[in-house]
Amino acid sequence: MALKYKSYNRQYRFLPSPGTPRGRMSSLKIFIFLLAGVLFVPGTLAQAPKAPQPAQPARGPFKVAILPVTIHSPESLEYLREGVYAMFSSRLELEGRISVMERAAVKKAVSQHSGEIDSEAAQKLGETLGADFVVFGSLTKLGDSASLDLKVLEVKGEKPASPVFVQAKKLEEIIGQVDVVARQVNEKILGYSPGPAVAEKTPETTRAPASVPPPVFAPPAPAAPPAQAGLPPVFGPAIPSAAGKVFTVGDFSQSQAFPFRIRGMAMGDVDGDGRNEIVFIESKSVSIYRWEANEFKLLKRFSGKNIDQFLAVDVGDMDKDGKAEIFVTNFPEDLYDPGHRMSSFVIAFRDGDFRIVASEIDWFFRIVEWEGKGPVLLGQQKGFEKSFEGPIYEMGWDGRTVRSVRKAEAPRGVFSLYGFTPFASGGTTLYAFIDSDFRLKVLDPKGKQVWRSSLYYGVDNAFKIKPIQTLGAYQGDEFASVNVRLKARGDEIIVIHNISPVADIFKREKVFTLGEIQILTWTGAMFVERWKSKLIQGYVVDFQVKDFDGIPGEEMVVGVNLPKEGILSPGGSSSLMVARIQ
Repeated sequence: MALKYKSYNRQYRFLPSPGTPRGRMSSLKIFIFLLAGVLFVPGTLAQAPKAPQPAQPARGPFKVAILPVTIHSPESLEYLREGVYAMFSSRLELEGRISVMERAAVKKAVSQHSGEIDSEAAQKLGETLGADFVVFGSLTKLGDSASLDLKVLEVKGEKPASPVFVQAKKLEEIIGQVDVVARQVNEKILGYSPGPAVAEKTPETTRAPASVPPPVFAPPAPAAPPAQAGLPPVFGPAIPSAAGKVFTVGDFSQSQAFPFRIRGMAMGDVDGDGRNEIVFIESKSVSIYRWEANEFKLLKRFSGKNIDQFLAVDVGDMDKDGKAEIFVTNFPEDLYDPGHRMSSFVIAFRDGDFRIVASEIDWFFRIVEWEGKGPVLLGQQKGFEKSFEGPIYEMGWDGRTVRSVRKAEAPRGVFSLYGFTPFASGGTTLYAFIDSDFRLKVLDPKGKQVWRSSLYYGVDNAFKIKPIQTLGAYQGDEFASVNVRLKARGDEIIVIHNISPVADIFKREKVFTLGEIQILTWTGAMFVERWKSKLIQGYVVDFQVKDFDGIPGEEMVVGVNLPKEGILSPGGSSSLMVARIQ
C-alpha cells in the first residue's frame, strides 16, 4: 500500500493533554516548546514514507529467532505449541535469505527470562542470541475459536514490532493457515514478497474445506475504479475482516483543500434528495458541502458568535422524515461564569433551505451505531465547574425539540459519550471506550474492564471547563476532551491513531504531526491490529464510512488538517481522503 501525498507545507498542532489542571506557560517554556518544534519536528516530516526495499543479497541470510508462543487457554495446549513451531520454522526458512536459529539455543536463552515476553524482552533475547529478527507472540483459545498473534521485531532496528495475525473458528484451522502466516513473516523480514507460493502435490485436492475461511493476509485487491477528476489517487489497501471476508478499500483520493481547519465532520442526506452531504465544523462555524461536478461545493455556512465553541457534529434522521438533521454540540467560552450552560443546536432542511430549528440546548450530542437499534442519538449534560456529569441518555427528536427518553445501556466506567461505541462479540455486547488518558479499553455490560491498550488513540479536541483559579505549575485552567467517534462493524472497530513526534516530553501540550486509520479486531481477549493506513502527514481529525458521491457503495472519508507553512503561520487548511469500500 503505497502512500503518496502532494508536497504540503509543514504544520504543528499544539493541543492540551486531558485530565490535568494546567496554568499559564512561562515565556521560557513557550520558547523551549517552539524551539523543539522547529528543531525536532521538521526533520520528521521532511521526507515522505519510503517503500520497503529488498534486502541486499550481500548481507547473507537473516538469522531469525522464533520464541515460544505464550498460551492463553484454560486447557493445556503444549502439544500444539511444539507442533506449530515445527511447521512454522520449516516454512519460514528460505535458503540464502532466511535462516531459523536452532531451537535448543533459543530455549536456553528464554529460560533465563521470567514473565511474558514483550517487545523489550524480545529485543534483549535477540541481542543475546545474535539474531537479526525475533518472532514472538501468543496463541489464544476461547471456546471453539482461536487466534495466533505474532510480532516480527528487527533486533537492531528502530521501528516497532510488526504484527501478523490469524483467527479461526476452530483451533485445528490455525494449523491450516501456518503457511500463510510464515509467508507474511517472510515479507516482514525481507521487505518484499519472497515469490509465488508453490503448492504441494497430494493425492487429495489441495482446496481448503468450505468451513475454513480463506487466507486473510494480503489477499489480492480487486482493480480500483478509475480515479475521479479532481481527486488524484493516494493509496489503496486491502483490509481482511474477522469473518474471513475481505473488506477492500480502493485507491484513496485527495480532495481540494478547504480554507479552514476541521474540528469535526459528519455525513448524511440532510436535504432529502437521496445523496449524502458532508458537514464540517470549525470552532465557530458550520459548513455544508456536496460532491458536484468533480469537486466539493459549499451549500450553506453558519457562523457562530465570538464566544461560541463548537465541539462535535453528528448527522442522522432522528424523526424519520427522510431528511437527516445536523446536531452541533456548542459550549460557549464564558470566562466569568464557570457554571454556564451549553448552547447546542440543530440544523434541518426546511422550506427549501437549511435552517437552525432548535437552539440553546443544554446537552452534549453524539450519534452511535447500536446493533439491533441502528443510529442512536445520545445526550449527556455538563456539571458545574466540571465536564460530563450524570448518565448517558438515549435522546428523542420530534422535529422541534430534543428530550431524554431513557438511560443508555452504557456500563459504569464510561464517563463520556465521546470515543464510545458498543460492539458485538460472540452473541454478547461489549463496549469500547477511549478514556481520559487516550487509551482504548473494553468494558463488559457490568462495567468491568476486560482490556486496555498500550497505544494512544483518538484526538485531543479539548475545551476549557472553568477559568484560571490560581497560577502555578500544576494549577490553573481545567480542560476536558471531546474525543472522536469509534465505528464498530461486528467484532471490528475503526479508530484514529494520531502520533506526536515529541511523545510525552510536554505533559500538557501535544504536537500531532502524523496520523493513521486503524482497523482493530476483537479476539475475545484483546483488540489486535488487523490493518492500518500508511502514515498521513498532518492531523487526522475525523472519519466517516458512507456514500459521498451518489455511486452505489460506501466510501471511507477521512478529514485531515494539513501542514502549515510554519509554527507561527496564521490560518490553516484541511482536506478529505476518500476511498471506495468493496
